[in-house]
Amino acid sequence: MNVAMPKYAKRCDGVKWLFVVCLSLQFSSTLTVHVKGIWKPGEQNIQVITKFGFQQTDNRHPRTSRGFIYGNITGVQRPGDDPLLFVIISQANIGLLHSEDSNYGKSCSSIMQEIASNGFESRCKPKGTADIFRWVPCPAGKICEEEDPDNSTTLIPGYQMTMQIVEPQMPEYWFLVLIGCHLNGNCSWVQSNSKSTLNYDFWLTNGDPQDLSKNPFGLQFSFDEQDATQMYLATLIAYLILCAIIYHGRSIQRKHYSPTRLKLLSWIVYLKTAGVALQSLNMLQFAADGEGFLVARLAGEVLRMIATDVLCLMLLLLGRGWAFSGPSLKPSKCLIVGWAFLSIVKFIFFCCNFIFVYDILHDVDVFSSWPGHGMLAIRIIFAIWFLLEIRVLIKREKHHEKATFLAHFGAGFLVWFAYLPGLGCIAHFITLLWRFRIILGITTLANFGAILCLLHIFWPNSQYRKYFNVDYGNRLRASRTDSNELEDFERLLYAENTDSENDSPADDDQPSNIHNMI
Repeated sequence: MNVAMPKYAKRCDGVKWLFVVCLSLQFSSTLTVHVKGIWKPGEQNIQVITKFGFQQTDNRHPRTSRGFIYGNITGVQRPGDDPLLFVIISQANIGLLHSEDSNYGKSCSSIMQEIASNGFESRCKPKGTADIFRWVPCPAGKICEEEDPDNSTTLIPGYQMTMQIVEPQMPEYWFLVLIGCHLNGNCSWVQSNSKSTLNYDFWLTNGDPQDLSKNPFGLQFSFDEQDATQMYLATLIAYLILCAIIYHGRSIQRKHYSPTRLKLLSWIVYLKTAGVALQSLNMLQFAADGEGFLVARLAGEVLRMIATDVLCLMLLLLGRGWAFSGPSLKPSKCLIVGWAFLSIVKFIFFCCNFIFVYDILHDVDVFSSWPGHGMLAIRIIFAIWFLLEIRVLIKREKHHEKATFLAHFGAGFLVWFAYLPGLGCIAHFITLLWRFRIILGITTLANFGAILCLLHIFWPNSQYRKYFNVDYGNRLRASRTDSNELEDFERLLYAENTDSENDSPADDDQPSNIHNMI
């Protein structure tokens, strides 16, 4: 059986990259909770529309906690055309659509017998218990054939079809699929001859969409993304507070000189804040319309990734001795060039993962795809690089107290470098329904914690300030000021001494006033 999937992989060069990115965003819009599109059964035997994680049904509130699929699917059906099938398939049975030996022409019957074993169909399967079928296209301006017009509680007003998902034991993914099959006069599954183009428009929710008291941050989201909006908003508030703290810290030194390390850390926090703000905007828009603002989502992810890469650069520079070893040590050009090269390669991997890799039928994420493996490999290179740099710096340090501080500094931030590859190994053992939220929470907390530790170390009044080279320009100016004041005081003291000697009587036995003071 040939399963139609979006053709992300296209050959392109030069300015065509912009077209590919826009095309990928358009395809990505079909993966949201509100899905629209067209299906041409003459070109695609099967079209997998989307998948959605439905939550476990609460027995105390079954109506408001079950899943809902509702929408419209229309098309012009010519006389003699067979009906087509819209079916929802659970995660346990979706593998039947992409088995290696599947062939649509000879396996439609066998595959549908497995998928539709307990499905209800009024003519051929009246004893079925699962409401998973709809014959499409639905009549224009009317409800679909399998809907019950006398039971208004099962229909969402204004839509041709409504299906409800009850998960009594645990959350599960369900797939929306259009299949070119139908039941013939003998109730056997055979291929449909219809070539009509169908237009579909579906909504998927966790809970009754007519329940106005439902949490808006849970209704529109697949189970694996529920609570993500609250996490992004909490992170945004935390970074805004951090921005205010950094502004206060820099205002303390406004009369003097704000160190470059604190300026660089400020830009990292600003980039992180902007990225989280854009992603929060996308999630809020998603909660409102089920589609989100994908440009904001992509831009936010890019800004957060840039901020993380700049944080890696800062740690590599600190490991090299920048800001530790005196004013003569400037940032290494070779180090910056190497970091820039790895960061660009990482960004290319990110784009490839976003554009080319997604597979709706398989559990593919950033930790299980080849671009994701490339990004993790670059993170490991950064970790090893930082370890080598900090070891050389510790060996070069002559003062025991400062060497101890550098050892603790290096060990702490080496954990930050290494946690992500470790998380990638552990992620495979986490079910996909929980993986996104767990990874989001851990990575957000780790990055925020690393920035917070650096801010504590860089703080103007911190006890660790003594380990960093101060602004030597200000020190020299202060030294010159102190020297001039001392010279003026010495001149004044010498003048007073001379005046006292001139005014005193010429008696050798009488000590002078200055000697009395001494």
